[in-house]
Amino acid sequence: MGWLKGIAEWIEGDTAFVSVPFTWLLPQAYSRCAWLAAQGYHVRAGGPAVSLLPDYLTVVAECGGHVNALPHHNPDATFTSRGCIRQCSFCAVPMTEGCLVELEDWEPKPVVCDNNLLACSRGHFDRVIDRLKPITGVDFQGWDARLLTDYHAARLAELDLSVGRIAWDTMTDEPEVMRAIGVLTRAGIPKQQVRCYVLIGCGDTPDDAWYRLETLRAMGIWPNVQRYQPLYALRRNEYVDPNWTDHELKRYCRFWNRQRWLGGVKFEDYQPETAGVN
Repeated sequence: MGWLKGIAEWIEGDTAFVSVPFTWLLPQAYSRCAWLAAQGYHVRAGGPAVSLLPDYLTVVAECGGHVNALPHHNPDATFTSRGCIRQCSFCAVPMTEGCLVELEDWEPKPVVCDNNLLACSRGHFDRVIDRLKPITGVDFQGWDARLLTDYHAARLAELDLSVGRIAWDTMTDEPEVMRAIGVLTRAGIPKQQVRCYVLIGCGDTPDDAWYRLETLRAMGIWPNVQRYQPLYALRRNEYVDPNWTDHELKRYCRFWNRQRWLGGVKFEDYQPETAGVN
């Protein structure tokens, strides 16, 4: 079924649940919560956005508490661990989930959403691989290139893998990214099954971004451009790094995230219409 775009909302008895993944969806969530409350529902709100801005919805909803909203965002998704060992300044996970915790009880599903599975113990990692073996088309949302070992790659290659993702956030990450790609391919994982998140508009320059993106494309790795969003942003794509323009950010995102259709077009010749570009 894939990921739900936007807010997840469902009803259980006289309670309405609203799960908000991104802070820029909070204004919309406020309106939905107010409407649901006016219909007589007890409204509960949660999700990463509510964790980041806990006071935003308190007038119209009960906020916080533990509710498993993931199946309502993507019924094919699961977590085997929560949190992360990193403290990346651009990432909300340290604030919304905290330190790395391995989950003892989790349901094997094809989309594995762990923030840093490779930081887990070998015992946990092995249990994850073993439980995922019967599943077709396993999709890993993220592998930490700095932690990837030959052992990890060999075990990942045992799966019916759809795709796995690493990240190249800054220019200084290049040695570890190149090493990780080599580890994966030597284990027999085709480059077509490896994707790479590329963060742009966060202290870099267009030239830095172009180098990372073109390097990946030349290697046969599809990049997934991610425009930087401040952690507490209430409007998506409003922030523009001083080294960039809004037009260039949109141009990079549109071109590099559409390589299936634009693979024959040179970047220097590409000038998209600005309307509707993310």
